[in-house]
Amino acid sequence: MCLNPVKGLFSDQQRWFFPSAVLRIWAILLLFLFIFVVTTRGYFQQTIVADIEHDLKLFLTNNQSLLHGSDIYTSVNDQRAVNDLGFVRVVRGGEHLYFSASSDGAFDLRVLARLDPQLHGCWLTLDGWPDERNDQVWNIVSLTASDEVVIQAGRPDKSLYNLYKRIVNGAVVSSIIALIVAVAVIYLGFRTVAAPLKQLRTKLESIRVDGRELLDPASNPSIQYRHIYEEINQILVKNRQLIKEMQESLDNVAHDLRTPMTRLRSVAEYGLQSGNDPEKLQEALSDCLEESQRVLAMSKIMMSVAEAESGMMTLEKTCFDLQENIMEIVQVYEYAADENQISIEVEIDKGLEVYGDRTRLSQVWANLIDNGIKYNSKNGNLRIEGRAVADDIHISFRDTGIGISAQEVGKIWDWLYRGDRSRTQQGLGLGLNYVKAVVDAHGGRIDVSSDLNQGSSFTVVLGKLPPHLGQ
Repeated sequence: MCLNPVKGLFSDQQRWFFPSAVLRIWAILLLFLFIFVVTTRGYFQQTIVADIEHDLKLFLTNNQSLLHGSDIYTSVNDQRAVNDLGFVRVVRGGEHLYFSASSDGAFDLRVLARLDPQLHGCWLTLDGWPDERNDQVWNIVSLTASDEVVIQAGRPDKSLYNLYKRIVNGAVVSSIIALIVAVAVIYLGFRTVAAPLKQLRTKLESIRVDGRELLDPASNPSIQYRHIYEEINQILVKNRQLIKEMQESLDNVAHDLRTPMTRLRSVAEYGLQSGNDPEKLQEALSDCLEESQRVLAMSKIMMSVAEAESGMMTLEKTCFDLQENIMEIVQVYEYAADENQISIEVEIDKGLEVYGDRTRLSQVWANLIDNGIKYNSKNGNLRIEGRAVADDIHISFRDTGIGISAQEVGKIWDWLYRGDRSRTQQGLGLGLNYVKAVVDAHGGRIDVSSDLNQGSSFTVVLGKLPPHLGQ
């Protein structure tokens, strides 16, 4: 037997919410009933007091000498003015005078004489009243007419008091009904909310087990849930794309690692076969060191890219001269450029300063220059320009090489992506991805324009030197 009404709808950690929600709804309903009962009681008592005060003032209007006469016993002009009041009590000093509209002797004067002259309230029980009238309550009003005279009037009440008690009893019963209603409403609400969620869970399980492609938004009549299905479909598509890219990246990593590792193994085997020839052993060790350094460099670049893409890259920013910095990198690549018959032209505005991480940005220039040489045409040209444009600094690298196809332009920034035409050159596919990550970390951007066999142009846009660091 299921003791928990939401068992099967929610997990064990979520079922505590059911009694909590019921108690909250019930508390709101109880608060409403309490306010209703208190408001009704206040309205009834206010009406009763106003009615008694009206009759008492009418009585005093017809017997004004009670307030000013020397003898209260001879000051009454019209006893019939008591009207519907149960009694009227006049207290002056030690003298007490009682008036009553009842002629059946129902009032016990001894009980009335013991009343506090200042007693004022509704639905009061009088101590000492005869047993047969213990169920009777009184509404009493007390007025101080002058320094010496206190007028007190009372009226027995049964009808309104009994009506109020029936309202209270009804509120108690209603509170029990409210609890039942709260349980039913919350339970039905949970079922209504859980039904589409269970349906969604079933469909997601079918995607996982049966290999279905995507959810069908049209299968759910709710517009809100159709939107949720569409969002989930987008997530599924993106995840599959990421998995595909990861598989391609792993293939690229395996491809690029296989070459240096195979060469490392071959060199080691060659060294083992060289016997006691010191020169061959030294050459083998040197080659092993070179290949291992290349693998380490690949690992370091991968870690740097991951650090940059996660937003955790630490930048050691300084102010440095852009022309001097780029010329240092160009000098490093002069030999490679001459070997490939590539001419390098540099035209950078003098005095142009950059505020950034010099080491990281030097790696950016090195990557772009290396690509400009590696993928250039024979007897080609690489032109590097640096200009101040408005509030930014634009550094462009234009080559006359093989170019990039329109289909590949949007992919060159991806992790480990290498175009088909670039696979003839040795590389990791990490250069441009790392370049973009470093530029992004500096708050800049990098743009590319390219045509097949017409060359490529990469433009790095960085912010100018901050004002507080200017000249």
